This record gives sequence, C-alpha cells and structure tokens, in this order.
Amino acid sequence: MMTLRRGVALLAVVVACRDRSEVPRAPAASAGATVALTPRALAVTGIVAETARVTVVPETFTTTGDIDFDPARVVAVNAPVSGRVHHLAVAVGDHVAAADTLLTLENPEFLSGVVAVTAPRAGIVTALTAAPQQVVTQGTELLRVVALDRVWLRIDLYGDEARLAHPGVPVEATVPALPGLALHGRIATVAPSVDGATQAVQARVPLDNPGGRLYAGMFAEVRIASGGTVRGILVPRSAIIYDGSRTLVMIAKDSTFFPSVVVLGPVIGDRVAILRGVLPAERVVVHGGYELYNAGYAFTRGAEEEGDESQ
Repeated sequence: MMTLRRGVALLAVVVACRDRSEVPRAPAASAGATVALTPRALAVTGIVAETARVTVVPETFTTTGDIDFDPARVVAVNAPVSGRVHHLAVAVGDHVAAADTLLTLENPEFLSGVVAVTAPRAGIVTALTAAPQQVVTQGTELLRVVALDRVWLRIDLYGDEARLAHPGVPVEATVPALPGLALHGRIATVAPSVDGATQAVQARVPLDNPGGRLYAGMFAEVRIASGGTVRGILVPRSAIIYDGSRTLVMIAKDSTFFPSVVVLGPVIGDRVAILRGVLPAERVVVHGGYELYNAGYAFTRGAEEEGDESQ
C-alpha cells in the first residue's frame, strides 16, 4: 500500500476529451479525466491489470435469509415421573453435553427421594418451562435442547424467484456476523404458499455447522443459481470501484488509465462478472484502481479550482 501511495503522489493528470465513438461505454464521472503515470511512478505503484476475456458464467440472483434451528434436531425433555422441581441446573442459552443433569425432581417413591433429569443429547437449551418448586406430572415438557451440528438456512423468495429456486438448486450465503465465512448448500424444500406478511415464498437449505458458530436469527445474504447462463468478463472483486450509485473500473492503456462505468452480473467466488462497460482485450486494473480513480479526480478538481482563481 505504501508503494501504491508513493506512485499516486507522482501522477501526472491529463484532462482529455475522448472520442466516445471509439470506445462505446457509459460516461464515468463529472469530468472525463485520463490519468497518466510517468515511467517512474508506474514502476513503484504496484498497479496490476488483467486482460479482459469473455466467458460464460452461471446466472444468479440475490436475496436475503436467516439461520434457523433444524426442527429434526430439537428434543423436548419431559418429566420421567411426577414430582416437584427441586433444582434447576440450566438456563436458556446454556450449552449442555449428553447426560448432563438438567434438573432434579423430588419424588418420595424413590429411595433417594430425588430423580435426576439428564440431557438426551448435546446442544443448547432453547426453551425452559419448568420452575423451582413447580409440581409437574409425568410427561410434562420441562425444557428443550437443540443440537447445533446442523442448522437450516431460511430463504425469502419473491416473484419469479420462487419458480427458479426449486429443490436441488445450489446456494451460496454469507453471514455479516461472521465475516469471511462462505456457506454452501442446496435447496431442500420450497414452501407451497406465500407468507401473508412478507409476500415471500420460503425455501430451506440444510447447512452443516461445525463448531456451532451459526445461531438462529443470524441474518444472511444469499446468492442462488437460476439455472441459466450469461456472457460476461470475470474480474476480481477488488477491481470494482463504488462511487455513490455507480460502479466503475479503471481501464489501463499503456501508461494511462481512465474510468469506465460498468454493469455487474453474477458473483463467482472471489470474482464478479461485468456485463457491460469493458470490451474484450481491454486491460482492467485489478489492484490499485480505487487509488488511481480518487487521485485522478482530486488532481482534476484542483486544476479546475486554480483555473477559477486565475480568471
């Protein structure tokens, strides 16, 4: 990053009016600035560019979802005998191991007078209906334990999305609460009806949860394959520059660089498809583009201000 900043400090900015018929693309910004680097600056910046090549990629769409417990891994713990709750050893949210004592019941019919109720499996306590000194009858639900080794991803589908997202379709999701974690699975079920409150059709994806890092209620950003394909130019996500509502990349031509507004398509791993705004065989800056873009327009604004003062 230091070398990139040093190189940007050596920028020579040339404001050029390009022939728009030569390269058909959307206008980039308020000024048509082309950034030119001297050989010395180009040598120290560490700017990296890739040649654009057209490829066919799976078409995807994005939506939202959230993590939920797997209903098949929810176990209700019932009173094995009638009695009075003597001691509660757990609270909602506690993690328990299989055979851990959850609570004890007083029952004079037993020699010790006390019966221990243990966890049938490892998991987390999600509901607790028993209270100290409460009298319960045999079979009364006392609490619930949920195993976290697998969870559900609940997905909200709107409009035609429900038609495209049938069982078996691959899904990729990220959870903002766990940066860097990518979740992969396939749709298992799609609800046959629309939720009245959200007007969304709900789909579910089973996910392995090693380490139990995923908890119910976590928000997820979801990308689903539609089953179709699109033609685009794949570039690293680091090449994309966000300027308000616009998305841009920097195009490299010899030692000069200029911005181009682009239309983005599907995300494939750490790359994103560009559907419009880059021509085949052009060179796209994939490292250092953001600094070039900012520095170029900073110099342009400075030049405009100096021009105003001289008048």
